[in-house]
Amino acid sequence: MIVELEDRWIIRLRGITVSAVSQIPDDRGLIVEMGDGQIVLKTSGCVRLTTGPGSAPDAVLVIGDEVAELVGCTVLSLVAFKTGSLRAIFSTGHHLNVRGADPGATGYLEIPGVFDWSSCQGVGRMRLSDPDGT
Repeated sequence: MIVELEDRWIIRLRGITVSAVSQIPDDRGLIVEMGDGQIVLKTSGCVRLTTGPGSAPDAVLVIGDEVAELVGCTVLSLVAFKTGSLRAIFSTGHHLNVRGADPGATGYLEIPGVFDWSSCQGVGRMRLSDPDGT
């Protein structure tokens, strides 16, 4: 399920469906539930959810109720970096980016009984429940 490289963890969630998305008021964060809520991604601080290309100049920032467009889509790619950043790409063309170096940016991704990843102050930490990481 997890492939560790020198600078990142590739988390194999390709094909998992997003079941719910909610915004955290006054925080600019998101809670993304996947796989019928069994997989939870919580972000806070400066989170960028864009559609189209993943970065400028053509990225369009998704705001407000538009985040609901993720519900029902599937994960194409999810990568957590040891610098505390996270990048997720969805079947709708949306890109979710958390920059670990941004002040106040945090992230937490968990599959109970498998792993949890957390990010705070520019450091990503992976904790495997299953020592084999499978």
